[in-house]
Amino acid sequence: MGFFDGLRRPPAPTRPLDRDTVDRVLVLVRDRRKIEAIKLVRERTGMGLADAKYTVEALEEGRRVPVEPTPGRSLADRVRELLGQDRVADAVVLVSRETGMTETEAARFIDSLGR
Repeated sequence: MGFFDGLRRPPAPTRPLDRDTVDRVLVLVRDRRKIEAIKLVRERTGMGLADAKYTVEALEEGRRVPVEPTPGRSLADRVRELLGQDRVADAVVLVSRETGMTETEAARFIDSLGR
């Protein structure tokens, strides 16, 4: 493996995962069943092997991956609800998790909602 091979990574996954898939992948990774987690991501999203592996590794390392929004209420409505409960940190995590934004971008988004 060359010096630059460790620096090269595929781009972040572009297809959002549903919340159930993320939760199941995290359980499988925690149980050291990474191959099963990769298979699950491939089955549920139609991703290729490399993209699914990268997605599982991103979740394993705690990096953000796009997650489909929870059906029902809009993201903005759910963020406003959290802000009303004085749960700003939870709102930032919610926006980051569902959009793939960084924490800084999520905080800017939340500020733009105008409480």
